[in-house]
Amino acid sequence: MSSLNLLKKYYVKIPLKMTNIIGYTLNIIPANKRFGKVYEHQFRQLELEQYAPSEVQAKQTDEKFLALVRHAYNHVPYYRDLFDQHQIRVDTFTGIKDIEQIPFLTREQLRQCKEELIADDVERNKLIYKTTSGTTGNQVGFYLDEDTVMKEWAYVNHLWGRIGYKPDSSRLVFRGSVFRALAKKKKSWQYDALRKELSCNIFDMSVKNLHEYCGAIKRYKPDYIHGYMSAIVVMAKYIEHSHVDLKHQFKGILAISENVIESQRDYVEKIFNCRLYSFYGHSERLVIAGECEYSYEYHVEPSYGYIEIIDEEGQVIHDDQIGEIVATGFCNQGMPLIRYRTGDMASWSTKQTCSCGRNHLRIKDVYGRCRRDVLVNRENTFVSLISLNTHSDVFDKVTRYQYYQDVVGEVVLKLMVDTPLSEKEETAILKQLNEKTQDKITYTIKYVDDLPVKANGKYSTIDQQLDLDSFC
Repeated sequence: MSSLNLLKKYYVKIPLKMTNIIGYTLNIIPANKRFGKVYEHQFRQLELEQYAPSEVQAKQTDEKFLALVRHAYNHVPYYRDLFDQHQIRVDTFTGIKDIEQIPFLTREQLRQCKEELIADDVERNKLIYKTTSGTTGNQVGFYLDEDTVMKEWAYVNHLWGRIGYKPDSSRLVFRGSVFRALAKKKKSWQYDALRKELSCNIFDMSVKNLHEYCGAIKRYKPDYIHGYMSAIVVMAKYIEHSHVDLKHQFKGILAISENVIESQRDYVEKIFNCRLYSFYGHSERLVIAGECEYSYEYHVEPSYGYIEIIDEEGQVIHDDQIGEIVATGFCNQGMPLIRYRTGDMASWSTKQTCSCGRNHLRIKDVYGRCRRDVLVNRENTFVSLISLNTHSDVFDKVTRYQYYQDVVGEVVLKLMVDTPLSEKEETAILKQLNEKTQDKITYTIKYVDDLPVKANGKYSTIDQQLDLDSFC
C-alpha cells in the first residue's frame, strides 16, 4: 500500500497543523515513491506508450478486452450467467470487435445486481465503495479495488502533465467536498501541505469569502486552479470586477466534472492568462480521455478503457453524430463493468490525426448527461445546453446564470449580478438567445440574489422541471 493510501486511513483524525507538518516532511519523498508501486508502474507505462502506433494500441486493446471477459466469465457471477444465458462463448473471442455480442449494462441493472457483479477472487474487505454523483436523481453504488484508485491518479497526473502539471505541483481547489476547516471551524478555506491544496468553500462564494480566497492565494501561490467550472467562473468575475491584483501567475486551470462551455473557457483563460485543460472521466472509472497540448478534443486513453458511442436504437455510431457513451473499463478487477451505459452524450472527431502525434481515438465534444441539459421549445423539440453557447461579451457582467423551465416554450433566465443590467444589455442577451433558438422559446429575465450549487458542489446551468420522458 502506498504511504499516501496508508495516511488516508488516519487523515481526518489528525489535527490539520500536524497534517501540515507531516506533509512538508513526506513531500520530500519523490511522488512516484510516495504514491506507491501501482502508481509508479502505471505512470511510467503511460509516459512510455503515449505515442505508440495505432496498430500497437489496437493490439493492446484486444489483449486487455480478452483478459477482461475471461476474468468476468470465470470470476463474476453476473457475467457467467449472462454469457451462458445468451450463449456467448468468450473462448471464441479474438478481440474488441466481439464486444458487440455482449448486452449493455444499465444503471438499474448495476443497482439490482451489485453483489453479483463483484468478482469472487478478490478480498471483499479490500474493496472501496463509491457512489455516482446522482445528478440525474439516479444515484448508484459500486465497488473499486484498491489498485484502481492509484492507477487513476497516475492517469490524471499524466493527462495534466500536458500543460506542465507535475505530481508535486500545488493547487487552488474549488470542489464540492467539505474540507476539515470548514466542517469543524466554519472557515471558508484551508491549506493542506500534505496534498498541496488550498481548498476554498464553493457553497458560499460571498464577496467576503472571495476576498479571503484572494488573500490566501497571495500567501500560498498555488501553481494550478483545480475544480468545477462554475466556481472558477465566479472567482474570475470577482477578480475582474473588483480589480484584484493577485501578484501571482497561475500555470494552468484544471477543470473537472462539469461541462466546459466555450465562452466560459475563453473568459477564464483571459482573466487568468493561462490555458484551461479539461478531461472526461466519471465516478465508475471506466474510461478517461483528456485534451492535448494543441487541441481541445478529448484523446481516449486506450489502456484505461474502451468507448463506444450508440444511437437511440442502441446501434454503434462510427461517424460524428451525437450519441450516448457506452464504456468498458480495464482497470477495476474487483467489479468489472462491460458495455455500461453512462448516460453521457458525445461525438467522435472527424479529423484523421492530431498535431500532438498521439494515435488515440478522439472525442470532439462531451455534451453532458442524456436528456438533462436541454430546454424544450414550442415545437416540443429539445434544445441542448451546448447550442446556447454564446461567443460574445453579453454575459460578462453576470456572476452566474441559470435557465429555469416549467412551461413548454417558455424559459426564465435567472441572473445573479452585482448590479442590474441596463435595458440595452438585457436586450443584447435576449437577442442572442432568440437567434440561437430561432424565436421558438420566450425568455424572461429575473434577477436573483443567489443561485446555489447542489449538495455535491456542482452547478446546473439548466433547471429543467418538465417531464422530458413525455416528449419521446
